[in-house]
Amino acid sequence: MFDPTLNGVMAQIEAGKIVLPAMQRPFVWKDDRITKLIDSMLRGFPLGTALLWKTATMQRFRRFQKDVAPDAGITVDFDSDDSTERYLVLDGQQRLTSLFVALTGTYDGKKLFVDVLSGVRGDKDPGDAYWDCRFLSEKEAKELNVWPRPAGDKNASSERAVFVKFQDLTKLAAARAGVIATQKAAELGLDAAQTTRMTTSYLQCATVLASKTALQIHLIDEDSGDPMPIEEILEVFVRVNSGGLVLQKSDLLMSLLDLKWNDIQRELYRAVKEINAARPFNITRDDVLKSLLLAKGSETRFDRLVADRVKVEKLASDLPKLLPAVQSAWKSLTLLLMDNCKITSERFFRGGHNSLLPFVSYLVENPTPSDTEKRRLVVAVYLALMSGVFAGAEARMGAFARKECVKGKPFPLEKLARLVASHYGITSLELLLSKHLDLALNIAHGGITLDNNPENLQRDHIFPRATLEKAGTPSEKTNHYANFHFLRGKDNLNKSDTAPHEWFKKPGEQPAYSDDDLKERLLTWDLLQPGQFPAMLEERTKAIHNRALTLFGMKVADFDALFAAA
Repeated sequence: MFDPTLNGVMAQIEAGKIVLPAMQRPFVWKDDRITKLIDSMLRGFPLGTALLWKTATMQRFRRFQKDVAPDAGITVDFDSDDSTERYLVLDGQQRLTSLFVALTGTYDGKKLFVDVLSGVRGDKDPGDAYWDCRFLSEKEAKELNVWPRPAGDKNASSERAVFVKFQDLTKLAAARAGVIATQKAAELGLDAAQTTRMTTSYLQCATVLASKTALQIHLIDEDSGDPMPIEEILEVFVRVNSGGLVLQKSDLLMSLLDLKWNDIQRELYRAVKEINAARPFNITRDDVLKSLLLAKGSETRFDRLVADRVKVEKLASDLPKLLPAVQSAWKSLTLLLMDNCKITSERFFRGGHNSLLPFVSYLVENPTPSDTEKRRLVVAVYLALMSGVFAGAEARMGAFARKECVKGKPFPLEKLARLVASHYGITSLELLLSKHLDLALNIAHGGITLDNNPENLQRDHIFPRATLEKAGTPSEKTNHYANFHFLRGKDNLNKSDTAPHEWFKKPGEQPAYSDDDLKERLLTWDLLQPGQFPAMLEERTKAIHNRALTLFGMKVADFDALFAAA
């Protein structure tokens, strides 16, 4: 009989009776989410639900992590054993793993400690944590428990704390917890109020695992004479984890591929880790999976693929041998993005990474492009990213990658330009730059390097919008890309409507912009003076055009000729 108490669930996880199916993604919660879950548990809040599938059919699975190392990277190790019935978790992995780590294991080598003098609402907001739960080493806990605090200690003004290992508290017999707490309080010299608080905490922790209602367990195929087919189980998994959204059909496809390609998850996560190493990007498992499908000439829309089980089985046999070439292509593309395109941030990939997939397909077929071909690829990358021609068009992207990105031929830059022109009316460099402000500014800055942290940079008007609007300047000029630049958020705090010739000399609390700072932005002090907005707009537009053409290695006539046929 299944034991639904928290204690029973944890015991069955420890014994390997409750496990994770191969389709589940790795554990991703951070320590703050784990401690907030424990705060909810100690406050008597519902912890949500877990959906378990009881099966004796052999399925590949992995055991729960007891010791989580957040910076160790993703590892996926599977077992396969049909010797006993197991419960496979279809939903609830993150909270179950969090509870297992808190009650039996470690996070980053540290145990969970609870301040047994906390837990009182006091003047806290209900959204705040009432219980002070932290992952600590024995040394850290001992230092926090010192009372009175040493002079000069950073916690000198804090209230007294008594941090006790959560695992020790939950193992106490409920009948003895109050007595043990009272004795411990006396040893520590706590006053009456603190003793009461500590006793309450001990009792709460000692009894919390006996709850049958904190975590709702739903079982599939429990005592069933008509087991649910594996295909329906997989569909249940996708729906409970994503609401049945097509974008998450990749999870279902992965689980189907896993039935034939047993190491798919481990291999894809290894590939992703190597692709992203020393890169400022976050290429995902699904990106690699889609590029594998393209390399095979397959459909990439996951919802269509999962409907054909026979085709998926064939793909599972063919895709593994393509992974080395796909991984190498991704590494080559990300290097091209940084070195040749001067793109060093995820913020420039509007619409996700779909726009990159045709280039991966091309590099799979043509792994050693010449310098001339690299320049064509730079132009093509900017065409695709700035226009968004592939961003929300899976069928268009797939057709272009499969039909046009072929072995032994130059990248089909002209065909891409015509595609962009026909769908978005872009027929010139000016129209292209106007489509994507962030990338236009990246070009203007020569590849943004400010603080080496483009993710957090803001963009703002050079000549203030309010001032220009008051003067009757047309919106298309006020909001033209040439009237914008990247700046730090702290520089932007007190910018308001300050005229540029004043603001660039005193940007908030930061030093004045230097001549080199202005040069990077293709500006001069003369162009920032009152009445110079028309001249600044004209001069800077030309300068950004020239910088773009230099980046592309083209003349304006050659660039415009790309669109001539369209």
